[in-house]
Amino acid sequence: MSLISLRERSQLLSKLTSTELDLFESLSREMTAADGEILFEEGADADTFYVVADGRVALELTSAGRSPMIIQTLGPGELVGLSWLFPPHRWNWRARVVGASRLVVFDAVEVRRHCHENRDLALDVFQVVAAEMAERLHSTRLRLLDLYS
Repeated sequence: MSLISLRERSQLLSKLTSTELDLFESLSREMTAADGEILFEEGADADTFYVVADGRVALELTSAGRSPMIIQTLGPGELVGLSWLFPPHRWNWRARVVGASRLVVFDAVEVRRHCHENRDLALDVFQVVAAEMAERLHSTRLRLLDLYS
């Protein structure tokens, strides 16, 4: 899959220059995932991240003895996984596919390396990821308020 087809729907990809988009394309692969497939578990190494091409992915909060709580469901163009950018590079959520989905998987280790070498790229990536973090924090707050009201 060409990232150009996702560019208009993805905040991250839309921020990239043509050269950066080519770089991200070289560091990615397409994958299909079945309903219920776990992309990553809380606490595991965050060495990849995803952009949803088609389908949905639920971000879940897990706790021993309780059913997972869906904090947010992400759809086409959205970035799945933010922890890959920040040390200690471990997931803070569980990501589970909802319905058959198609995703683009990125090599986070290589993207981090390129960000370290290219401050303009790093700034663009950080701005998008920081905005996503703020939005997800707000979403989590609302879900928790619903839970306790």
